[in-house]
Amino acid sequence: MKNRFIFLAMFFLLLTTSSYGQKMKIKYGIKAGINLASISNGQENISFSPQMKTDFQAGAVLNLHWGFRNELSGLGTGKFGLQPEILYSRQGFAANGTTINLDYITVPILAKYYATKEVSIEAGPYFSYLLSASPVNTVIDGAQIPISDLKGGKDVGLAIGLGYEFSKGLNMSARYNLGMSDVSNNLKWKNNVIAISVGWLF
Repeated sequence: MKNRFIFLAMFFLLLTTSSYGQKMKIKYGIKAGINLASISNGQENISFSPQMKTDFQAGAVLNLHWGFRNELSGLGTGKFGLQPEILYSRQGFAANGTTINLDYITVPILAKYYATKEVSIEAGPYFSYLLSASPVNTVIDGAQIPISDLKGGKDVGLAIGLGYEFSKGLNMSARYNLGMSDVSNNLKWKNNVIAISVGWLF
């Protein structure tokens, strides 16, 4: 599964570089917003119902938008684009009155289809590295789980959502991040995050 996502990311990057032969508008930006985060539990020996926690994400954006929508439109108004991002993303879940914090550096690479000049449908892989995890440990369903040992774990998944770009630079997006890999080799938890953000493109 991971190899498929790596191949998909390389395909998107190749598509981007090959598009430099066409006319393209490049914008840089920042974004921030809230995460509604939880996990899916596939661990057979630990039975519990993870609850959603609210946290935040923030980072930098590279927006590549090429082509023209028609002969009268400006550069960067075509139907296709690509948006790599690098984000600090606070995730996790709540269980039995305890909040589990999983803090990631996340790199989504999203293909964008502009249904209109303002509205885009976006989808693509994301890759994450777990910077920190807290508390040190917790007990769930009688099992002692060393949460802090999860640090350094990797997450690979699929992001899909909608974006809206105003003419002056303000933009908004709503996205669902579906984790495809376990948070660690011996813990079958997968991240699920609804991310709602606002940003500015320069």
